[in-house]
Amino acid sequence: MNYYSDIGLIAYVDGKESRRMALPSWGMFPASGGNIMEIKEQAEYSSPYRWVMAAVAGIIMTTSFMSLTAFGVAAPAMAKAMDIPPSTLSTAGIDAFSVGLFVAFFLGHGGIFDTRIKLGVLLAQAFLIVPQILLPLLMPLTKSLTLLIALRFCQGLMIMMIALFSLQLAGWFRSSQRGISLAAMLGAITFGGAVGGIVTGSLSRLGWQNVYYITAGIMVLGAVVYFLFARDAAGHAADIQLSKQNSHHKSVWSYPMTWIMGIVQIPNNWTLFTIGGFLPLYAYHLGYQPQQTGNVMFIWGLMGFLIAILGALLGDHWARQDNSHRNFVNARLRVITLANTSVIVGALMILYLAPISYAWFLVSALVVACTMATPPNYWASPCNCFAVASMGAGAFAIGVISNSVSAVGPVASSVLIDTVGWSGVFWVMAILAALGLMVNEIAMRASLPIETEANRQTEPHGDMGAALG
Repeated sequence: MNYYSDIGLIAYVDGKESRRMALPSWGMFPASGGNIMEIKEQAEYSSPYRWVMAAVAGIIMTTSFMSLTAFGVAAPAMAKAMDIPPSTLSTAGIDAFSVGLFVAFFLGHGGIFDTRIKLGVLLAQAFLIVPQILLPLLMPLTKSLTLLIALRFCQGLMIMMIALFSLQLAGWFRSSQRGISLAAMLGAITFGGAVGGIVTGSLSRLGWQNVYYITAGIMVLGAVVYFLFARDAAGHAADIQLSKQNSHHKSVWSYPMTWIMGIVQIPNNWTLFTIGGFLPLYAYHLGYQPQQTGNVMFIWGLMGFLIAILGALLGDHWARQDNSHRNFVNARLRVITLANTSVIVGALMILYLAPISYAWFLVSALVVACTMATPPNYWASPCNCFAVASMGAGAFAIGVISNSVSAVGPVASSVLIDTVGWSGVFWVMAILAALGLMVNEIAMRASLPIETEANRQTEPHGDMGAALG
């Protein structure tokens, strides 16, 4: 009989202890006929400082996404300064940024930031802030579209902070609280953009270059707050180092669940760039005024922030029903299923009811905003999907897969608008969400990598069996 304890694995042969091997302090306990793994409590899980960590992550993400709206506000004036059509500048800038969102998750390949979270955040902020300063400085001088593309691509790399904060906050929050710990940070994606639209719009009278410089200053302030108050959970970092030393995990790409979980968030990512990038154009297509369009986008962003919190609370509530990795992951997936359902309904409402009246347009946007229940639950799951040693690599791997649509989505949507019209854009959004429902069902039944590792290590002829003799 073998069993896991919080201090190590003891193999009993003929009723006698054979050998003890150190295991990560997250502890895994088989129970016959029940859960094969349970999670051990860590000291940081009860520390009041964990809420400070959640807050500073939310602040830096809000300032980052708030300031990024400067590109949309300043695009016409910047295009004039570069002597190119505004449509050319907007398309090039948006596409370059979108490709950066995809490439960003390759930067954490192999778990290189697992115990160097702050270094990763520093790099992400440099990718974001330096171009924010260089764009107003160099674009009027060089008039180089190539340079614009390069700088906007760099800014897209900032999205790697999502995976980094998922790992960092996992050291501070138990699995049943990780949803709410990530809610403010991920809700900033829409809330920061909504607030940023108002702030940058009010600053536009100062000139587009000053808008960029001021928003760069806002980014710096957010980064300063983070680096002043952020701390890594000491026990979490020690667990990762110990786990990597004592285990021989397979590549995260070899697990089917890595690919399945990567696909799980594709409907949400597609919805976010479709609404964020194309809903204003659709509003103008319907004949709504700029002020009306701005109000819709602000309400959508605010609703998205609130839904991120509510969705996180719901996922945490369901996660508390059973203290096992399987239940934690499935609880998150059930919330994502609800979010996908709202996207299906909301996409069709935008297509068929939004043209009827402005009130229906607002309601449709609110329904689609429910997609924001997905991110906090999705990014709370890697720490229950993957073993400690491969947690970082796993988080970045699913990020690569889920953000692949960011590289092709804007171009595909533009083609759909030109070929089949707006109906194609929103039907694709609804169909992807429907496919997401099926993928979620598959994910709920697929073996978790952490389960596979536990089973492999306890097999008589596996690595652990060989070590135990």
